[in-house]
Amino acid sequence: MPLRVGLTVSTCVLCTSLALQTSNTHACTTFASVGTANNEGGLIMAKNRDSLAAFEQLEVKREPGENAYLGLFYNTTDRTPFPYIAAGINQFGLSVVQNESASINNASKFNDGDQSDAIYNILKHYRSVAEVLADQEVLFGNGLANFLIIGDKTEAILVEVGPVKGSYEILKASQNQNRLYHTNHYVLGPMRKFNKVFYPDSEDRFETIKALMKNAPGQLTAEGNYYRWMNSAQNGPYNSILREVTVASWVVTLPEGNNPELNLRFTSPSQTFQLYEVELTPEFWNYPPEHLLPLPLNADGIESEPVGSERRYTYTEGEL
Repeated sequence: MPLRVGLTVSTCVLCTSLALQTSNTHACTTFASVGTANNEGGLIMAKNRDSLAAFEQLEVKREPGENAYLGLFYNTTDRTPFPYIAAGINQFGLSVVQNESASINNASKFNDGDQSDAIYNILKHYRSVAEVLADQEVLFGNGLANFLIIGDKTEAILVEVGPVKGSYEILKASQNQNRLYHTNHYVLGPMRKFNKVFYPDSEDRFETIKALMKNAPGQLTAEGNYYRWMNSAQNGPYNSILREVTVASWVVTLPEGNNPELNLRFTSPSQTFQLYEVELTPEFWNYPPEHLLPLPLNADGIESEPVGSERRYTYTEGEL
């Protein structure tokens, strides 16, 4: 009988009685906060994208009859096209970030295409978290293992999708001190039974971001909290939030009474460090630019470093 878990309050507790995997996940850390947790209300959402995929692009997509959306697109083999998406926000402020479910058996069965399709569907066809929740069984009951954080100005949800049809669970931020955080293993209630392979780096990153979010004094801001946390390399090259395989850092803010903003930086073996700051005004969505350009940066004396270089850990709080 398939597992069917609805809108239940779940505690973020780890189960560690798993097979030990000594290698590291090339996966991600995501987190979000909403409402009274934030100094300006609304939503803040972030993703550090960890991958060996070398090619990525920031683009706006707008198709007839669908929502316009801005996304971080990537390809694992070539520069173009960019068929996959790691994070995005649409014209209505609905935002999505995604993590790979690495702790299951045969994790490679659930590929970039499956994970991207979930994000595409939400960004193209939904306007709010409430609409997503109304369609939760259609969206998350497919058995395509995945981890998603989805948010708007009023609510955010963490969705853990299991590798069996009908298996998923949802945690609202409003049920968790208006904060959500995730890495690459199941942490919600009965979903923990799907953890079969234990990656120490996933647990370490989860415990780090959990402690940072729960113990932060006062209300949260992108500049004072999120940017600093995304630069945290305190646990070494693999177990930190900022890792040797971190190729992009995405932060969306949707403050009450103001336009959403995106801050994005990325680098890879194939391109130099790039920084984007984009205000998502109504004009931006009505007349989206054909190409988004990074901020001009002075790169004198700086060389692009390959994945694996310790110099890629020289990010500072002010760089994002």
